[in-house]
Formats: sequence, C-alpha cells, structure tokens
Amino acid sequence: MKDTPLFKKALFLAARRAMLENEMIVREFVEHNLPAHYTEQDMEELCELLLKIFDNDLFDIVMGQKTSEQFEGQYNVRLLKDIEKYAAIYRENKKIKK
Repeated sequence: MKDTPLFKKALFLAARRAMLENEMIVREFVEHNLPAHYTEQDMEELCELLLKIFDNDLFDIVMGQKTSEQFEGQYNVRLLKDIEKYAAIYRENKKIKK
C-alpha cells in the first residue's frame, strides 16, 4: 500500500538522494515498483541502499555510465540492477542521453 510508512520513507529517500534528472527517475522507480513488486524486506533494503549510496554512484547507475555489477560488494547489486533497468527504459522513452 502506498500509504504505508515504509513506502513513504523509500519515496522520501529516493527524492532526497537523487540529483536533477535522476530525482525524477528514482522517484518514479519507487512510485511504480513499491510496494507492488517488493516485499517489506526489499523495501527496507532499498531504504538502506538509498541512505548508503553516494550521489555520484547513483547518478552513474541512473544515467547508464556504470553497471550495477561494478558496485559488487559495495551496495545491494540486486536492487541497483532494478534501478538500472528502470532508468534505461526511462531514458529510452524520454530520449535522455548518457
């Protein structure tokens, strides 16, 4: 449910951690995927990722400059991969260049 505290926390953190264009992308990722496609544990892990990830690293993932695998051992690659895939589709649909 989109009115749960965990969803609201993830949405807030997505907006807080993003810069410029990726604010929209990460925020839309949260809005379109949580909680429908994520368990409560996934949502907690996403919140943790959004608190931990450096802005530049998130930007590189969202803009397709780096792959999630390049952050193995540093961040939750499974969740980064979901953001990476969503951002690639978003960029293609909006024609945002890398």
